[in-house]
Amino acid sequence: MIKWIFIILALIGVDQVSKIWISSVLLEQESIPVIPDFFHLTYTRNTGMVFGGFTGLATDYFWIFLIFAVLASSIFGYMFFKSDFKDKRLTVYRIALALLIAGSIGNAIDRAVQIDHAVIDFLDFRGIWEYIFNFADTFLNVGIFLFFIDVFFLEKKRLNANG
Repeated sequence: MIKWIFIILALIGVDQVSKIWISSVLLEQESIPVIPDFFHLTYTRNTGMVFGGFTGLATDYFWIFLIFAVLASSIFGYMFFKSDFKDKRLTVYRIALALLIAGSIGNAIDRAVQIDHAVIDFLDFRGIWEYIFNFADTFLNVGIFLFFIDVFFLEKKRLNANG
């Protein structure tokens, strides 16, 4: 279990260090093309919700965002620590929950410490979509995907194997 805690902490660290770095090297809305017209590092501050929707809500409803993040992290944490760490068949489940915990905490830290309660975003895939995101968002999306893979496919296999 200790290695999983280190993985979660490392993921949170990657998210936070990357946000600190991008905010120290770029001005807000400044962009560095990594692959021109496809992938840029663009420093933005998201005061809204998912995909930048409801811009400005973070300032007005800061406590709701924070309570939701703490609640989500607590639920994911409970599920994570209740899992059987000896059962190798639950590895995808634990990876999913570790990503969900790290993503929730990573964005919650921004909401708590940023003066405007914004989340720092900077991963800008212009060739795919208009949204700019961060590592915590990536952790959340991959975690949700893996969680559903586990629930809808792997759990059935585990139940069938147990008879």
